[in-house]
Formats: sequence, structure tokens, C-alpha cells
Amino acid sequence: MSLQQSVEALRYLGLFSSLDAASIMSPAVYALHPEDRVAAARSLMREKSISGVPIVDADFRLVGIISVSKIIEALADGRLAEPLESAMTRDVVTLHVHDSLETVLSYFQRYKFGRFPVVDEDGKLVGMITDIDVLSAIVQSFYSVYVHDRQRMATIGSFSALSQEFDNSADFSYDISSQGLDHAGEGSARLKAFLQSKGLDESIIRRASVSAYEAEVNVCIHAGGKGSLRAIVRDGEVIVRVEDEGPGIENVDLAMKEGWSTAPDAVREKGFGAGMGLPNIRRFSDHLVIISGKGKPTKVEMIFLANTKLEGT
Repeated sequence: MSLQQSVEALRYLGLFSSLDAASIMSPAVYALHPEDRVAAARSLMREKSISGVPIVDADFRLVGIISVSKIIEALADGRLAEPLESAMTRDVVTLHVHDSLETVLSYFQRYKFGRFPVVDEDGKLVGMITDIDVLSAIVQSFYSVYVHDRQRMATIGSFSALSQEFDNSADFSYDISSQGLDHAGEGSARLKAFLQSKGLDESIIRRASVSAYEAEVNVCIHAGGKGSLRAIVRDGEVIVRVEDEGPGIENVDLAMKEGWSTAPDAVREKGFGAGMGLPNIRRFSDHLVIISGKGKPTKVEMIFLANTKLEGT
């Protein structure tokens, strides 16, 4: 499977939805002007270990680019002392700051270049993207996801395809809106009653409602009590998603460790924030995906399969 296909398979999870050229590019750009000498570009490439230099006008609008191959041609012709405007490529393939990750990948696949200039609405050069920049952005995104599959049966692709139903219609919906912890758990209590009305097995109802409660409390503690709780029931199984617009989890793997918590002392004094919420969700759910990151919304998606029996349930 190619990198592009992998991104396509995972994009339904929202894992790369925030990645665009602006977030992938390196804003530190080495550029020269048309009147600078070809020799200056040669020295800059050697000093910075880069394979191309963008050429900009006085307003930093991109007007050309010079590559290693052009430098070699100029060297062979004895034109190193000539201005860059005589050697640069004027028809430059560029990316726009708002281009998606898919667009960025397609450019690398189509043009086979090692780097692409990134421009804004005014055509001004704002960054450069190399294949290393793309890989670094993708790896960084993976750091913000936790995937738990108890039965080792579901792939990310099938899991995400199932979860798309939340975007269209959910069997149960509840808007979490609580300024404190006094009403934390109201959504999970309603979810429990809803699942009972569906005649589901008591074990799956308990596991789903307890996990939803833990996720709901986390929304109240860490996200200002603003979020959503939704569920889908299918063939006796339950899929639950809890989302918020809080400050995000900087290190999801660390947050999965029992006893690890960033809850303030005032919350701990009330008996919450002991660092067992996410570990409990992991214990009770069959499939679990958590997507978050510093300054990003948190999405907790859980699947509870029929006939799964856990100790204590």
C-alpha cells in the first residue's frame, strides 16, 4: 500500500483532516532575488544542503526557482557570474497554503520534484515542502492517536467506515453542556436507559454506559463541559462516540497510563480526576480509538461487541 493509499484509508478517522500545506511546510525559507548571481545560489545550496532555491521579487512574490541541474548547466557554460534571472526556471509548480495533504502527496507523485514552494493568496512565498516535511507531519499526527483492538479483528479502515454513520445519523444523541461536575454523567445515564429500551444484554449496556460516563466526565473536567455523546446500535452491538472542543491531550499514550492525570486539585478533592478514566474505557471496550493532540479537539470512539465478557461485568 502506497503512502497516498494509507492516508486515504485513514482520513475517515479525521486523523489527517487538519493537515494542509501550511501545517506541513517549513516556514524557514532561503530565497534569492533575480539580480543575485548564479554563484550565490550555488553557495547557498552547498551551505544549506538544499537542492533548489526560490527566487523572489522585492515584495517576496515568487518569480522563479533555480535547481541543481540549472547550476550544473551554468557551471558548464561559465555563467556563474550572470544574474539568476538568466538561469532560473520561471514556470514554477507551487502549492497553496490551504492545499490538503492529499493534494501535497499528489504533487510529489505527479511531478517527482524533491521540494515545492508554498505561496499565499498574493503569490508571496511563505514556505517550502519536502518529502521529509510530509513524513514528519504524518508521524506527528500518529503521535496523537491511540488505537486499542481487544480482539485484533477490526482494521482501522473497517472501523472508520463504520464510524462514518455518526456523520449522517446516530440512534442516540446528547449534547454535553455542564459548567461543573454536578451534572456529569447525565448523558451516560440517558444512554443506559436508551440501550435498555433496545433490549440489549446487560453486560454490553453496563460496559457502554460506564465507558460513556468516564468519557463524559473527562469532557467536564478538561473541556469546559462542552461536547457531544452519540451512539449507534447495530445487531446487538453498540458504537459510542464522545467529542469535545477542549485543549486536547498532548500525549495520548501517556494519558492511557493508570493514575496519570492533569486534573486540578479542586477536581481531585471532589473525587474525580484520579487518572483511571481512559484506562477504564480501554478495559471495557472491545475497540477503542482516541484522536487528540495539544490544542486539538478530542474524539473518543468505542465499540462494544456482543458476547464479550469481562471480569467484573
